[in-house]
Amino acid sequence: MYKRLRSWLAKLLFGAAKCVQGKRAVKTPSDKYTNDPAFWFQSAENFRAGAWLLFRHGSPFLYFPAAILGHQALEMYLKAALIRKGRQISPSDTWGHDLEALLKDLAGEAEFPELVYNCAKIFNDYFDELRYPRRLKSVEGIGETEGWLLEEAIPFLLPYAKGPRIMT
Repeated sequence: MYKRLRSWLAKLLFGAAKCVQGKRAVKTPSDKYTNDPAFWFQSAENFRAGAWLLFRHGSPFLYFPAAILGHQALEMYLKAALIRKGRQISPSDTWGHDLEALLKDLAGEAEFPELVYNCAKIFNDYFDELRYPRRLKSVEGIGETEGWLLEEAIPFLLPYAKGPRIMT
């Protein structure tokens, strides 16, 4: 059973499409949902809810995973919006995790207040530091305020990320 589970996880995490990250080829999932903005949007909503709960919990130990979930939510909202604007995720067009770069791509189609750019920078810094063990610099003072910042910035992305519900 363990081998089947491991095989299933490997297929889920490392699908058929490949992208290049640094010098090493990394496989990325590719299926009927990959370029469907409704599924990116729903995933963003799920990560947003998780981040909000962790930020509001009040435990400093939960602020780090909350920041990572917040970054993930922002990334998925931005990617949903870019897919709605005609971009496609493919092995030759890897988007990465840089919120500022994704926002810049979308900003060609939309205008955002400085709050959204500040939020993207803050959550980029947190994501870069928190996803792997290392000396922390940017996350000093992280707390519930970042949860409020996230909640203030996301509504500016919603008109671009949210669209008609897709039934499959």
